[in-house]
Amino acid sequence: MLEEAIQGLKIDPDGVYVDVTFGGGGHSKAILENLSKHGRLLAFDQDLAVEQNAIPDERFQLINGNFSNLKRYLKFNGVTAVDGILADFGVSSHQFDTGSRGFSTRYYGPLDM
Repeated sequence: MLEEAIQGLKIDPDGVYVDVTFGGGGHSKAILENLSKHGRLLAFDQDLAVEQNAIPDERFQLINGNFSNLKRYLKFNGVTAVDGILADFGVSSHQFDTGSRGFSTRYYGPLDM
């Protein structure tokens, strides 16, 4: 559904976009491919483990925080309006296959849901 999500955003190459569920960064990379040098993408994820997926691109900013504070983070970063927001509320095997991550019902570990 990556292509459908990107098509649904109707990306303005100079626009400002937000990915509120950064995770592995696949959607963010696809958004960046459609932005000009003037476009901007802010991505949210409260999971510190996703920092390893950060995209080295000056148009990209990873915000380690919960998107429930979206308005506050955008204001702090000088963003007053956005052209589109993407939210992928699916789950990944990375979260469920590691008990210590706090999401697994298959493996022993503390719950953090």
